[in-house]
Amino acid sequence: MRMKNKIAIVTGAARGNGRAIALRLAEEGATVVLGDVNEDQLNRVTAEIEAAGGRATAVRCDVTSEADVAALIAAAEEHGPVNAVVAQAGISYSGPLDSTPLDQWQRLMNIDVTGTFLTVREAVRSMLRTGGGSIVTMSGTYAYMAEPGTTGFCAAKAAILSFTRAVAAEYGDRDIRCNAIVPGYVMTEMVQEVYDNLPDGAAAHEEISKWHALGRIATPQEVANMALFLCSDESSFSTGSPFLVDGGLTTGINSFQRPIARPA
Repeated sequence: MRMKNKIAIVTGAARGNGRAIALRLAEEGATVVLGDVNEDQLNRVTAEIEAAGGRATAVRCDVTSEADVAALIAAAEEHGPVNAVVAQAGISYSGPLDSTPLDQWQRLMNIDVTGTFLTVREAVRSMLRTGGGSIVTMSGTYAYMAEPGTTGFCAAKAAILSFTRAVAAEYGDRDIRCNAIVPGYVMTEMVQEVYDNLPDGAAAHEEISKWHALGRIATPQEVANMALFLCSDESSFSTGSPFLVDGGLTTGINSFQRPIARPA
């Protein structure tokens, strides 16, 4: 088991990629401490892990709160030294720049960027005390490319990627690794909700699938497999790197075609 006797933290663990990552790490033997603001769903994920014979603790955590993030780390440290932290919590937003409200921009940056900063900062502080570990952030292919309506999301994902490299450079000599997962489209609950709100979500799904060299959208389990690799000792000489899980989306096999037209 690749995570046997290891302590791992996953933020945004109530659903989607975070849930899949928590389940995968627990399956490989980790004691997993789950953080999210959705307590009901978080408790369900914890119950799933325990029902499968794993070990998990649920902690309500708003990643924009210094106190909450510090408490999450402290809860994990009760089990032993923290070996791995996955800063998965995040939201999405799309819309034309000229009509993007400031409060929406700030909410996106606060959760995705500041939330990642606070989680990683507290992880580093913990790992400095205990001799190192692996930190995984969640960037995205919009760090590399763009389409209309994605200015905020592009900015957030690019910021996370650059931040990850800087953390790796600063703390590599203390045996702290920091890498970024860069997923393309993943069929999470959040993505499904986007499709459900489109005039023709099924057609949009089919079109977006064609943008990938593999002709389909990823599953959360495929993202979780990458997280497992980066949290485990198998990636012991990898740091400061982006790890794409995008099915060839960034190969440019198909140019972007918006599934819906820009509002007049």
